Amino acid sequence: MMKNIILFVSVLSAIGCSFLSKRQPQNEASPLPAAPWHFDKTLYDVKHPYLANPLVSDVNLRTGYYAQSQVKPFKGCVMYLEGLGDSVANQQPLFNALSESGYRVLFFDYMGQGQSEGSMNNSRVLDPVNDSLQLSSQAKFVWDLYAKDCGQSKKLVIGWSTGGLVSYKMARDGWADAVVLIAPGIHAKKFIGEAATAPTALISLKAVISERTLTRNTFSDGVNPHVDPAKPDSPAKVPLFAANLLASSLLSQQWVINSKVKGLVFLSGVEDTYVDRDATLATLKRNAPHFKTVSYDGALHEIQNELPEVAFDMYQKTTQFLDQIISEN
Repeated sequence: MMKNIILFVSVLSAIGCSFLSKRQPQNEASPLPAAPWHFDKTLYDVKHPYLANPLVSDVNLRTGYYAQSQVKPFKGCVMYLEGLGDSVANQQPLFNALSESGYRVLFFDYMGQGQSEGSMNNSRVLDPVNDSLQLSSQAKFVWDLYAKDCGQSKKLVIGWSTGGLVSYKMARDGWADAVVLIAPGIHAKKFIGEAATAPTALISLKAVISERTLTRNTFSDGVNPHVDPAKPDSPAKVPLFAANLLASSLLSQQWVINSKVKGLVFLSGVEDTYVDRDATLATLKRNAPHFKTVSYDGALHEIQNELPEVAFDMYQKTTQFLDQIISEN
């Protein structure tokens, strides 16, 4: 069965990409303040390893960083990996908490998400045929773009949802020194968000990734961090990536994580319609027993933008964990 899954993942690699990069400051106005945000356009030359695809050409990705606080000692860089449909611009509360603690947050929007061009159909979690398609490879590339400004900092990765699964892969590969996983897609569900109660929404290509299924926070104070819409707003709109995600999720349940790689995992409640909390706990207990886990009963999928009592606790535990990691020799 495992061989069939690996073959399945390989077949899904319909489009490949090899990377040539150029960093250019973004010209268009952003709804976000200029500081501490720093945005670049990074140009990727997208190619297919076997057959040229005239529909896919150079793709500009939004890359950049959220600068560390100027009143705190600089501690190092942290890479953030987003979820499906996410945008880095929607994560300012988390980024700000990390910044105020002395960390610089490196980031990029996946192809077709946020302010990046292209399509998520051109991305993969796992691809044994074309390594450059993998989101983890893109993350390493972006890290290298900005690493010269990070000093000798350890490789720290924070990933949410799909990004959590990718971060888990980077832990399995031994690239990351430590990872923080937020509701990771180790046990991804097939009918997510609005489709959990209305499965036909996937067939009709309706939006299923919605704010109300991501968080209980209604942002009644008027400060809503979701400045960019979910794009794509349904996995059915990126079927090649969605199928690869589910297959990769299944494979990840067999990965054993080396005890040298430290981990902190935040899990939502059983009400989460995107991932299976209890199954994830069981897998981590079996394959990464040294990872610390924190569960928030009642919380939905986007823990970092949940109700203040959940989100702020997560921020505090995250910075404490990172501080401990960088203090170790």
